[in-house]
Amino acid sequence: MLNINLFAISLVVISTVTGAFGSLFLKKGAEHFNLNLLKQLRNKNLIFGCLLFIAGTALYVPALSMERLSILYPITSLTYIWVALVSVRFLKEKMNKHKWLGISLIVIGIFLISCFSA
Repeated sequence: MLNINLFAISLVVISTVTGAFGSLFLKKGAEHFNLNLLKQLRNKNLIFGCLLFIAGTALYVPALSMERLSILYPITSLTYIWVALVSVRFLKEKMNKHKWLGISLIVIGIFLISCFSA
């Protein structure tokens, strides 16, 4: 049986979802972005996106202390999948067969790297 810390992996997966939503809010905040830093302090989407990235990092760092980087780091590429799904759902972006193929390859890659790194 593989000796993998499932709690650490769970933290990383949650971190990737948090990061994907962080990207969503940064994108929404970017619609009202300008170089006036005082105005940006009132840009709720931008601030919330940054806070989500901080939260994702706060989940990722303890996971690194529990499991090998070679196991955890490939899992961070799940962020690409979550961002694609969040973009379709909340930003009404379109997916085509090439993007779905890319997501499929990411999933296969995560599986292969994680299984053979164990």
